[in-house]
Amino acid sequence: MCTLQRVINLLKKVNSEIRAYVVCLLLTAGKKNCAEMARTVGLHANFLYKFLSNSATHSKEIEEELFRFAKITRDKRFKRTLVIDPTAIIKRYAEQIEKLCYDKDGCTKHVEKVIVPVCASVVDERVKIPLAIDFWIQRKARGNRRYRSKVEIAQELISYLTKQGIEYDFASLDGAFPSPDMFDFFAAENTKKSFTMRIPRSRAVTLANGKRMQLQRVPELKLLRNAREKTIEAELYDRRYYFTAHKRKKRGGGWETVFLVSNMDLTAKQQVEAFNLRWPQEKINRTSKQKFGMHQCQALAASKQKAHIMAGYLGQAIIELAKFDKQEQSTDEIINFLRRNHFDDLATLIRKPVKKQKPLRHDYIDFSSQNYVQIFHNNAGESNVFMM
Repeated sequence: MCTLQRVINLLKKVNSEIRAYVVCLLLTAGKKNCAEMARTVGLHANFLYKFLSNSATHSKEIEEELFRFAKITRDKRFKRTLVIDPTAIIKRYAEQIEKLCYDKDGCTKHVEKVIVPVCASVVDERVKIPLAIDFWIQRKARGNRRYRSKVEIAQELISYLTKQGIEYDFASLDGAFPSPDMFDFFAAENTKKSFTMRIPRSRAVTLANGKRMQLQRVPELKLLRNAREKTIEAELYDRRYYFTAHKRKKRGGGWETVFLVSNMDLTAKQQVEAFNLRWPQEKINRTSKQKFGMHQCQALAASKQKAHIMAGYLGQAIIELAKFDKQEQSTDEIINFLRRNHFDDLATLIRKPVKKQKPLRHDYIDFSSQNYVQIFHNNAGESNVFMM
């Protein structure tokens, strides 16, 4: 299988300590802690603890490798978006993990005890590459002086990735980010970028006729009969933007209308397609949790939690590159295939080879024995007398 060989070739280029941790994440179906992963692969746990003990350096190395993947897969024929998306990692029974706080989880719909990495990825029609993360902490736990909002973290990630030479056509963000500060950020000369993001239905805009009303009440955005999307131009925070109403199916059945805002002059259908390009980030989060145990690291230091997450990101990126020309296969399917059919092929990348015993040289043994016999015969006439 060519995909297997590509995975192996990419893993061989990685630092040995990082490679050991990534391979263990790929092959372990149970809990993703050092003890369980080492037991599954047949490796001493110290090899995995070494990765976590030098977590800051390893996170940086993984990040640089992910940047390289993003650059070599860039094709300007395909629109590429930079997705910024916070996700909640539930830690219900944790007490002393750094950056632990409370936030609403998107799956349980309840406020949970969590750590919240704000994730950045580049996505196009062919490939999705996770790049970097930064942790958000609620104001109550962080304090007013050191508090950074999700908007500020998103801005820092966008600026950082742009400085690192990551190319993309526009940024995609969810409904947590349409604040005045974020609009000012995208309008600034030094960070002027195209964007699309979801916006609350209750946000008031100024229409062309001068009237100010909520998006959900704008007559031009009413979707009648089989209409699925409509776009208008309106004013928000003293700037002109394009607002789109999009009717889509709900997860539990039925329909809902969501609203988008963008500074790109596109048709209504193109606006929806641009925003939907961020959907693979949800798959990255799901795979990180279900296959790479994003929530199962038991380390207390935030740097070690980050290294654990970044190792899972590297595993996903390697598989993305390996299946580059086989888009019908999902990352989860390839991981299951590798665990089921090629466990030993990957495990040999990190297991120390058993030292082969040197074969016995019978001719040397025979020659040595003859020498001892010959020496005995030559000294047969001599004797040693021990005097008392």
